[in-house]
Amino acid sequence: MNKINIKKKILKIKKKIKIYSYFYFYKNKSIISDKKYDFLIKKLELLEKKYPLFKKKNSPTRNINYNFLNLFKKKKHNFPMLSIKNTYLYKDIKNYLKKIKKIYKNIKYCIELKIDGMAISLIYENNYLIKSLTRGNGIYGENITKNILNIKNIPKKIISKEKIKNLEIRGELYINKKNFLKINKNKNFSNSRNLVSGTIRQSNINIIKDRKLSFIAYDIIINNNRKIFISQSNSLKKLKNIGFNISPKYKILNNINEINKYYIYINKNRKKINFDIDGIVIKINNKYIQEKIGNNNKYIKWCIAWKFNSVEKKTKIKKIKFNIGKNGIIVPIIKVKPINIGGIIIKNVNLYNLNYLYKLKINIKDIVIIKRSYDVIPKIIKVIKNNNNFYKITKCPSCKKKINIKKKIPKCKYGVKCKEQFKNILIHFTSKKAFNIIGLGKNIIKKLIKYNIIKNIYDIFNISIKKIIKIPQINIKLAKKLIYSINLSKKKVKLNNIIYSLSIPYIGEYTSINISKKIKKFKKFIYLKKKKLIKMNFLNKKKIVSIYKYIKKNKKLLKKIYKILSIN
Repeated sequence: MNKINIKKKILKIKKKIKIYSYFYFYKNKSIISDKKYDFLIKKLELLEKKYPLFKKKNSPTRNINYNFLNLFKKKKHNFPMLSIKNTYLYKDIKNYLKKIKKIYKNIKYCIELKIDGMAISLIYENNYLIKSLTRGNGIYGENITKNILNIKNIPKKIISKEKIKNLEIRGELYINKKNFLKINKNKNFSNSRNLVSGTIRQSNINIIKDRKLSFIAYDIIINNNRKIFISQSNSLKKLKNIGFNISPKYKILNNINEINKYYIYINKNRKKINFDIDGIVIKINNKYIQEKIGNNNKYIKWCIAWKFNSVEKKTKIKKIKFNIGKNGIIVPIIKVKPINIGGIIIKNVNLYNLNYLYKLKINIKDIVIIKRSYDVIPKIIKVIKNNNNFYKITKCPSCKKKINIKKKIPKCKYGVKCKEQFKNILIHFTSKKAFNIIGLGKNIIKKLIKYNIIKNIYDIFNISIKKIIKIPQINIKLAKKLIYSINLSKKKVKLNNIIYSLSIPYIGEYTSINISKKIKKFKKFIYLKKKKLIKMNFLNKKKIVSIYKYIKKNKKLLKKIYKILSIN
């Protein structure tokens, strides 16, 4: 992979993280799961480690520098309020503990529940609450003091014999399950965390009071000193003594085996806890060792969160639809009665190909159990009640031609003659990484096929204004813009974009770039021999066969595209 492509890949991941962070923190919406978000961060970390040239100060791996919406004034934290690294894997926890044990012997761990809420800090002066901040970007938080004063179980005055000049309490705002269900009958919060985040930013004080949020404390800083207590467990005892709720099931444990047993126990019994949790937090108990291990710009290094995998839920199949991909693969899309799994509303489940449909033996009105695999992809794992006659198709749902259902992956082999397949071929052909025809979106492509304006790929380059304006809702102005985009794409397209546009099975963006470097001209691609392909050491056997078969089958199509591009 060359430097330009690495840089593009890194920027693309950063852009995604920025969008997801914006929705999560300021729109109170989880548009992807925590696991998928964490995966993007880890992917970025690996790329930056491998290519340090592209690691920037403002990278999300160092400090997620969100832009605030100025709903509340920004205030700087006295100490950075950093995130905790998390994992879903036993082996990651084992490796983490192993690294620490190499340096520090006889370590004890304080294990607390990972509350699915919103982290905040509370600042007290001379025992009186004077300020409260959200975590924000870890350096600056939003000042939410006025709203926090309406949370009943947050002490407005510390009950203590001694006057503490400066006290900071950190913890998690949450809502109990009963209140969440009651509120969500008339609202549409995807999870309790989003409800908490939305509530605490309300300008209407009555809403905050009615929703009855609660607070659990997990850290205490007295007169700017985190080490005033010898251990995390002593900190929790002090918090309890001065009037704060603390993690109800915290434990002091010695090793991975004890932690694993506790993790399994909490996971099995999490339904009994009256607020949402999504894992456990493993903290080194000794405050002196915590200080020695320290943190980086984003993460606290002396603790780690071990998150639970997604729960399973029951629902009903409402409808079965099909999408025919650009390579003819028929993907069943199972429409289900909407359910909330791990904060994400599931309405559709994709079954990859027809064999999954046959294997599950499902039909409309069946009751199924769904799990989000690794908290990312919804998956039907069990059919618990079916109607005996399972859903089976022997013809392509679009072109109604016969398909061979005995194949490992059943496909529609009719290409552009199948309207649904042709639509997806064209969407790919005109996409940004292919011909990049701006303005020619999915809906216009559908209409071009519906009104028989285009019947083959190359027809896209022969469209006239007269033909386009026959389509409802397309006026002359839009038609001219489309023609301009089409003509521009012919002039600007590069060889690697043309190869990528052809939808050759197994040939993606980077393989297309590598092929174009070797052959330089499109004409050479049309007459590529198998011997030449074998010499390209970046191609495996599967890709060689795929390219060779495609060229042999589509020689006329390739020549027509070449002719069109040569004219312009």
